[in-house]
Amino acid sequence: MAETLANSFISTSDIPIIYKKKENGGPSSARNLGIKIAKGEYILFLDSDDELLGESLEWRQDIFESLGKDYASIYCSKIEYFINKSKAEEQVFETNGWLNVCLVGRGNNGIPGQITNHLFRKDALIEVNGYNESLKFNEDFELILRIAKSWKFYGINRVGFIQHIREDSWSKTNPYLSYAGVEDFLETALSQELLPLIEIKLRRKENRLSLVKKFLIQRTKWKVAAPYIDEAFDIIGPQNIKESILFFLNKILKKF
Repeated sequence: MAETLANSFISTSDIPIIYKKKENGGPSSARNLGIKIAKGEYILFLDSDDELLGESLEWRQDIFESLGKDYASIYCSKIEYFINKSKAEEQVFETNGWLNVCLVGRGNNGIPGQITNHLFRKDALIEVNGYNESLKFNEDFELILRIAKSWKFYGINRVGFIQHIREDSWSKTNPYLSYAGVEDFLETALSQELLPLIEIKLRRKENRLSLVKKFLIQRTKWKVAAPYIDEAFDIIGPQNIKESILFFLNKILKKF
């Protein structure tokens, strides 16, 4: 299907199109191949459930051309369409210069961790050797953080694409998969000094509490969730009323 579609464009478009089929090695491997064979000055990655808006490339290229050669990315906002037909417009943290790395992947009003938000200068991707193919989760975050060590970013609250949100992703069917994937990312961020130590601790705590939330939604037995609650608050103690309630509730329920 993909090959047929690509070939139909190749025969009718004035824009050079390269279709390359490779053995499945995951999205990072495919994107690294794309970086290697790309001919242009800029690169944008588009997932199968993303929809690029008209002129999204043009206005970001115009911004690139107004900036210095030390800018790696122009990132934009997006519109999310959900399975129930509702939609939400994301607000990003606008920036012009060096990133506040603690905001990367922080959701609405943060710095986008999703790669489709970013139009990259190819040279920046080449300099950092592209994706870390050993990571299966948060690999976009890790790439952005490595680039941010030596390149500037420009972020603007202007919608550049639509993301169609699916409810059947592999990370939602098995909560341990996403938990383990985030832990791998955080271990990499620690070893490469991509994030401040306090931010790594905060995200480790959040990862455990996120897993606990999934357990509770799935009505998993409390004894399964209890060790992760203990670990979360060993990393950083309760910071608000909800966390304090969970902390003391866990102490009570562990006895039964």
